[in-house]
Amino acid sequence: MIKKILVFLFIFSSLNATQYSIEKLKKEENSLAKDYYIYRLLEKNKISKKDAQDLNSHIFRYIGKIKSELEKIIPLKPYINPKYAKCYTYTANTILDANLTCQSVRLNSLVFIASLNSKDRTTLAQTFKNQRPDLTNLLLAFNTSDPISYIVQKEDINGFFKLYNYSKKYDLDLNTSLVNKLPNHIGFKDFAQNIIIKKENPKFRYSMLEINPENVSEDSAFYLGVNALTYDKTELAYDFFKKAAQSFKSQSNKDNAIFWMWLIKNNEEDLKTLSQSSSLNIYSLYAKELTNTPFPKIESLNPSKKKNNFNMQDPFAWQKINKQIRDANASQLDVLAKEFDTQETLPIYAYILERKNNFKKHYFIMPYYDNIKDYNKTRQALILAIARQESRFIPTAISVSYALGMMQFMPFLANHIGEKELKIPNFDQDFMFKPEIAYYFGNYHLNYLESRLKSPLFVAYAYNGGIGFTNRMLARNDMFKTGKFEPFLSMELVPYQESRIYGKKVLANYIVYRHLLNDSIKISDIFENLIQNKANDLSKS
Repeated sequence: MIKKILVFLFIFSSLNATQYSIEKLKKEENSLAKDYYIYRLLEKNKISKKDAQDLNSHIFRYIGKIKSELEKIIPLKPYINPKYAKCYTYTANTILDANLTCQSVRLNSLVFIASLNSKDRTTLAQTFKNQRPDLTNLLLAFNTSDPISYIVQKEDINGFFKLYNYSKKYDLDLNTSLVNKLPNHIGFKDFAQNIIIKKENPKFRYSMLEINPENVSEDSAFYLGVNALTYDKTELAYDFFKKAAQSFKSQSNKDNAIFWMWLIKNNEEDLKTLSQSSSLNIYSLYAKELTNTPFPKIESLNPSKKKNNFNMQDPFAWQKINKQIRDANASQLDVLAKEFDTQETLPIYAYILERKNNFKKHYFIMPYYDNIKDYNKTRQALILAIARQESRFIPTAISVSYALGMMQFMPFLANHIGEKELKIPNFDQDFMFKPEIAYYFGNYHLNYLESRLKSPLFVAYAYNGGIGFTNRMLARNDMFKTGKFEPFLSMELVPYQESRIYGKKVLANYIVYRHLLNDSIKISDIFENLIQNKANDLSKS
């Protein structure tokens, strides 16, 4: 161990992060890598106001961190269509003096409607009675003590969603007629998922038990099934999951719905269908285990050539080839596959083959394995499972939130570990683009997470959403405790969507890598040990 630490100290001491000036960056194609390095310059106050003024055309995604930093230099002025600029000069006290166009523009804001006095709202409601009944409904609704009840009585679907977005505290029983109209609105899916997952607005949620499964599809149907389970309406839940399975386009999503159909009714045909799925996911793996179906075929890749001329350490080179791969047709993918069929570029080779085969073949590679070979098999499997999901092992991967490298470390965490905990001299977050360092930091961080969480699924949640998020979730008395349909119901109710999906995918990867490392584990053991008040020792997962 001491020898390994000395080796890493030598590696770190010999590293230098690439420095990019704003002039150099402007010559690069717009990409996430370019955004990331512009953001780094903004963070360090190395971009002048003059340079910042013409940066917009050089930014790939003008959102989030880079937007916030840039607007510290050049505050964003809200865009107002010149055609309607005059309309915004009218206030709650002068709105009756405006023409119909300007009144209509101002009344698009519920905050503005709420600021009016009741007499003016009545006058405006009469004005728009024929041409904008939606405005009339909202104006008169705010003249009551309970606007949402007024809108529900009118069965005004658009008004309902506008009011819900205005104040998510509204909650009341909805009649069957109205509730079956809600799924027709574009905002229904997000509305339903939000209140079901967060277990908010109990009257709205209970009212959704009146929705006819034939009126919904895909995600909406699936989460209405989950909602029905929380009220122990298993027959209704089954009908929702059946509709979801019929309508989902993604095979992995279909499998999730079919799994619930089987869990509710124990129909062996559903389990058999699941076991034969072409998709590799936790549900198909579980079905294969229960039916003694052979493990899915995992493709083996053994390039004979060591390397080509591609620079695996250049983030800009990866951004360019990634765009080329995503835009390529079948014959172009063949050409690219031959070019990247080398040991050094194995991650890109597998990435190309996945797309060439329409994701129907399963590639579970182990690049840069020498850097983790001394870890125990369970740790190796977890590192590989996370790296595969995070980056497909691309060393210079950069996410939209600027997570870095194979293990997708957020800069703040990489810097905290590198500077505060490991005390590495001259540490730079770009060191995460080195595979050996990414694995080392990944292993270090997993030591911390696994000292607090004893299941690979919980560790995956924490790796993605943070240890605080995971601890708060596990502290709840309704998550991963003994109960009907547990732990599977809790897995559908993880409150952060990205972590919910991420955890399932990492767990499937983990099972496969344990298998490939000749250290197989039953996925049923992992599921069993997710029940916190049932299992005292989770070590066998």
